[in-house]
Amino acid sequence: MGPSTVTIISGTISAVSRHLGLDVGGTNLKWAVIERDAEPRLLKTGRLPTDTRGGEQSVVRQLLDVAQSIFSEVEGIESVGVGMPGVLDPAAGVTRFIPNIPGQWDGVQVTGEMTGAVKKPARLINDARAFALAEHGLGSGRGATSMLGITLGTGVGGGLILGGRLYLGHEGTAGEFGHQTILPDGPRCNCGNQGCLEALARADAIAAACGQPSVEESVVAARAGDRRAQQGFRDVGRYLGIGASNVVVLVSVDRIVIGGGVAAAGETLLEPIRQEIRRRVHVTDVERIRVVCGELGTWAGAIGAALHGSA
Repeated sequence: MGPSTVTIISGTISAVSRHLGLDVGGTNLKWAVIERDAEPRLLKTGRLPTDTRGGEQSVVRQLLDVAQSIFSEVEGIESVGVGMPGVLDPAAGVTRFIPNIPGQWDGVQVTGEMTGAVKKPARLINDARAFALAEHGLGSGRGATSMLGITLGTGVGGGLILGGRLYLGHEGTAGEFGHQTILPDGPRCNCGNQGCLEALARADAIAAACGQPSVEESVVAARAGDRRAQQGFRDVGRYLGIGASNVVVLVSVDRIVIGGGVAAAGETLLEPIRQEIRRRVHVTDVERIRVVCGELGTWAGAIGAALHGSA
């Protein structure tokens, strides 16, 4: 099979192409191969522990090795997308600041190295933007004209779909949902600002608000009726709802999709967000806005990276 196959469906000719997405985290490197014709489809996935022993050099080397291995196993891959956390320069294909993966990440070339290794075009994307792209294309955001994707975990990330397309803004930084100010004199965020949503709604802040060692234990406690844990989720849901309301009145999204480890709280977290949106948004019909959890789970970042690489 060559670079793409040709499928005949109901008398029409449709070119089917394959694309690889890689999602790099501090713990795991996940990958996904998708097929695209009229609609994208997930073909194959995998994961392995991220090799951080040699800092940024071992991580990039592992990325290249994994991509070359998949290219040897799966025929017809036409592009590669790489999703990474932190601050990136997608146009140049380099990283700027990645706090959660060991290494000196300022100015590390990723896409140039990848293109050299697999001889195919490569693109770089922030992992939260990749989540939004994936959920819009294959998950809970399907059919939405405009969508806010929110990732909740060690940080709070986001991505915006406007007019059916991912909006990246200057240097791919649009959609930084977690770095809007919610409390002007609130706790200091890792970005340097005070009162960012991330400082109020990341995993360790949720656990502290719930009086539990972890988010997972906070969810269990809240569902078991622990009042402090339940109040903690109401408070965090309120902060997230304020942030979501700000986005709604600015760009009028009709879907809000929440993913990441904290999303396992489900309705314990979603309902306070909905209530806050209803309380604060009065310039558009809030009943049309659906607030839901993502469908793609751990593979969303890799799928979104593959979609971005194929664009």
